[in-house]
Amino acid sequence: MNFLSTEQQGSLYAVISGLCYGFLGYFGVNLMNDDLSVSNMLFWRFFVTTILMLPIVALRYKNIFTAFKENIKIVFYGMAFYSTSAITYFIGSKYIGTGLTMVVFFVYPAIVMLFNCILYKAKISKMYYLAFSMILIGIGFLADLQDSKLDLKFDFLGIVFGILSAISYAFYVIGSKKSNISPVLSTFLVSIGCMITCLIFACFECSFFVPTYSSQWFNIIGMAIVCTALPILLLLESLKYISSEKASMISVLEPVFVVLFGIILLGETVSNMQIIGMLTVLLGALAALFSKNAINKK
Repeated sequence: MNFLSTEQQGSLYAVISGLCYGFLGYFGVNLMNDDLSVSNMLFWRFFVTTILMLPIVALRYKNIFTAFKENIKIVFYGMAFYSTSAITYFIGSKYIGTGLTMVVFFVYPAIVMLFNCILYKAKISKMYYLAFSMILIGIGFLADLQDSKLDLKFDFLGIVFGILSAISYAFYVIGSKKSNISPVLSTFLVSIGCMITCLIFACFECSFFVPTYSSQWFNIIGMAIVCTALPILLLLESLKYISSEKASMISVLEPVFVVLFGIILLGETVSNMQIIGMLTVLLGALAALFSKNAINKK
């Protein structure tokens, strides 16, 4: 990539990372259509991700027990927050599709800022209020009032689960913010935590089983590699060339990719009102990221 500048290389890595993540809904919906419960599907996703990352962690970190308490804390964040976010996301996608649920999920930057304001008395810029207003208006458009009463009920249920996913992820971000664990090791530990929680839920639901069909394993491995391990590694590579602020801005493309792949690969439908709502939410999320960056610079 010598013909690209370092900043262009970093941006390209970040875009490809979001593009890979866009296939999450495709693999996940295929597995749910193949009679895997959400918790069982996610257990195998994080199980395969953990196995794939194990050699990388073993080679890079000679002793992962050096900061034992900090590592246990990261595993707990995975068990309590990240796994909850993943589970509620896919439950929401049953009602409003993978793309729109991902759009609702991307209100989490605004929620992180709200929690920081409440917990740490952080000052909020005027841009935040604009961003939050845009997000609320956009969510209103996502629940297309022109639909039938049944569809409207499903819209609201999907939006509620999408917001729960965003809140859970916001808690994960806030809890992990002060951690000095490297991103690769943190991802490995979070995957272990998610794997434990999803296994508990699957056993509680009596829905746990070992997939036997090749199509099931194709989707599980695709979800683990294409939508989990690869996006993380590409994002980490992009951060060598661009700032985390710019990477955050580019990350807003992720729900766009999820929406497009949902429409193209899964046949999901989006009304004109929901398209307006999607664009409004994404602009609000982008405004929240700008607001957050302004606060960080101050």
